[in-house]
Amino acid sequence: MTNGPSIAGQELLLDSPDSMDESCIGQAQSFDAFFVEHRRALSAFLRRRTATEDDVQEIVQESYMRILHYGYDDSRPAVVWKSLLYRIAANLAVSRLRSDRAHNVAGQQSLDDVELASEAPSQERTVLAQQELELIREVLSGLSPKCRKVFLLSRTHRKTYPEIAQLCGISVKMVEKYISQALAALRVAVGGYA
Repeated sequence: MTNGPSIAGQELLLDSPDSMDESCIGQAQSFDAFFVEHRRALSAFLRRRTATEDDVQEIVQESYMRILHYGYDDSRPAVVWKSLLYRIAANLAVSRLRSDRAHNVAGQQSLDDVELASEAPSQERTVLAQQELELIREVLSGLSPKCRKVFLLSRTHRKTYPEIAQLCGISVKMVEKYISQALAALRVAVGGYA
């Protein structure tokens, strides 16, 4: 059970005089009042300077911890401590911003949010390619043997028309005719891709 505000894991126990002497109790109570009085305004001040609410709360806690380390007490007016508190908070906010920029926190995304592209074709594309290949095989098997041979020499063996004409013992014009027939048959079967 907490009797006072929690500062970065430390609790200020204001209602248990057994754990502190009288001077510490007075200091803790005045710090408690200082904390309650300025916390909301300090949080609003930091919201305009930081990216997230978590950053705001961390900086608020760290600012109050630093005020305690400076030796907060009633010896100075509250306005001095308030000025110091806001200066500490502003400096911490700037430090956080610099650190985030150095680590490029704003440009980072969770790997769960990133859709990674694959070099491998999708299953759908693989099935479509297999179907198209089977269709091309059927069309080629339906061509005359001479037309099929001319087309395969041109497309798979990368032979020129004169080379094909010489290999098959036909004219270049006949090679052009066979290539045209094969392409027309493929165009009808596949739908304009050949």
